Amino acid sequence: MAVSLPTLTVKRERAARRRAFTLVEILVATGISGLVLIGVVSAAFQITRSGTRVTHYAEADTQVRRAFEQLTVDLQAASAITYNGVDDFTVTVARSDESTTQFTYAWNSTTRAFYRVPGAASSSTTGRLWLISGVSAFAFARLDAGGAAVSTDTATKRINVSLTVTRSTSQSADATFKAAATFMLRNKTAS
Repeated sequence: MAVSLPTLTVKRERAARRRAFTLVEILVATGISGLVLIGVVSAAFQITRSGTRVTHYAEADTQVRRAFEQLTVDLQAASAITYNGVDDFTVTVARSDESTTQFTYAWNSTTRAFYRVPGAASSSTTGRLWLISGVSAFAFARLDAGGAAVSTDTATKRINVSLTVTRSTSQSADATFKAAATFMLRNKTAS
């Protein structure tokens, strides 16, 4: 009986060694798991950044559409336009009771905002309607009916507005949106 006991112990030790992982196998599995985890975290980060950019783009698109719609309504009804400077202009809109109302559209490079304010002064804050935030570049041009650049208010029959909207956060890349539109002043007679 003493002879069969060591054989049984040796068989158990061999079976135990076959069921366990070696140190090399554990290190390889840990390395592969680490690489997979890095890939998953990197993909999640990129998806988050992409989602943030899409959100910023959609927000800028909505603001630009609403601003251009408001500008379209005012410019199509405008009977006169006054160039106040490179960053703002005033439109005179005829009302149904034969009176007129003025609105000034302006861009402020400090606040990076494009806005509309009642009256002829862009510095007024009463009734100011913020149309687009994050405007990093703005330009408008006065054109005649044929699309040629003009330098006088009386010759102006079209207005071209172009702007660049930039949205940025510390966690994601900038989302830049460029927009331009030409508006016809239907109620204004050209000289």
